[in-house]
Amino acid sequence: MILIHIPKYRTMDREIAIDILMKYKQEQSYLNLTLNHVFSTHSLTKESKSLITHLVYGTIQNQIYLEYMLEPHLKSRVKSFEKILLLMSLYQHYFLDHIPDYAIVNEAVQLAKKRKGMKTSKFINAVLKNALSTSRSLDHLEERERLSIETSHPSWMVKMLEKQYGLETTKKICYANNDIPYKTARVNTIKTTREKLLENKLFEKGMLSEDALYYHGGNIAGTNEFKNGLVTIQDESSQMVARLLNPHPHDYVLDMCCAPGGKTAHLAAIMENQGKIDAYDLYEHKILLVNGLMERLGIEIVNVKCYDATKLKNVYHGETFDKILLDGPCSGLGVLSRKPEIKYHNSSIMDKIIEIQRELLDNAYALLKNDGSMVYSTCTINKKENEKQIQWFIEKYPDMKVIKEMTILPYEYHSDGFYMCLLKKEY
Repeated sequence: MILIHIPKYRTMDREIAIDILMKYKQEQSYLNLTLNHVFSTHSLTKESKSLITHLVYGTIQNQIYLEYMLEPHLKSRVKSFEKILLLMSLYQHYFLDHIPDYAIVNEAVQLAKKRKGMKTSKFINAVLKNALSTSRSLDHLEERERLSIETSHPSWMVKMLEKQYGLETTKKICYANNDIPYKTARVNTIKTTREKLLENKLFEKGMLSEDALYYHGGNIAGTNEFKNGLVTIQDESSQMVARLLNPHPHDYVLDMCCAPGGKTAHLAAIMENQGKIDAYDLYEHKILLVNGLMERLGIEIVNVKCYDATKLKNVYHGETFDKILLDGPCSGLGVLSRKPEIKYHNSSIMDKIIEIQRELLDNAYALLKNDGSMVYSTCTINKKENEKQIQWFIEKYPDMKVIKEMTILPYEYHSDGFYMCLLKKEY
């Protein structure tokens, strides 16, 4: 277990953190979007932002483990506020150093008194004092159950990953999903070079992508390099997708599911801002974000449209595009270190996603020119959405040939888990 050092803490930070966690619990909101909204509307120090981020992500990321540790100390079911406050307090005890237990208890009691009254504060005080004085053992548990609890991955997910990858690889995946992700940027080669950016010693070369930079400062979005469009934030595994498709200048390219736009922008950079990219997304507000990204990066060849990509063959004549990128909707099991809330989604959602992926693949086939290439990619490591989908695809369309297929697992490069497959339509 890795302890995270937090140098300063304030009562208000915990109030903000629990408000975010309550919003997540009640509305199933996205943690990153809620955090970004809070940080943009509150005047907070760097230390406060750090603590709030750790409290929010850490509590959700380790939820199963924290619930296991809390369970013996609860005689009956408790309300959401009390449960979240207890879990957040236990997270500080087990995962944050430099915050003494008396401070954890005192802050929780004061917060409970302020929000719910004296009776609740006494309950929180009693439960926390018991819970922080003892630690429940995992030694007696069967190996897979222990892995599930220790890394806070639902048992169905552990079983699925073991079936697909084996137990030892599953262990590596689960532990990697709880690591803090690198701050990774992609150089915008339309405006500069990686070598030029490396003159800033806060940047370091990536391990996997030739366009990747690790940043060792604060928020990448606060740098001049970001504001001037020299870099954009993009995980290193994600950067491999556009490189695999490798479009040429003057190609006519389709990006079927473009938001938030990182891969679209990368395609444009590889094309040297020459040619044409039609990029689609289902939601209007995401179109605005993608257009904003293109403007910041100086990209002129992308035409962003709001439309359902499962119906694109009704928009274009068949065999229109030289290259197609289908970065499909997926279960997101490769990005759990960045979006830990995905772990607790209902597993049945994958069945619906698989059908949508197949509809998108059908459209991609219809719109791809003879002798054209396409990449199918996902940010999941679930083989049912990846290898098995491609197997279904090429069985249905025998003229589609797999050129290269790769899976990047989260522990291999300290990056997101990703799948990508390059296919060519032969005639």
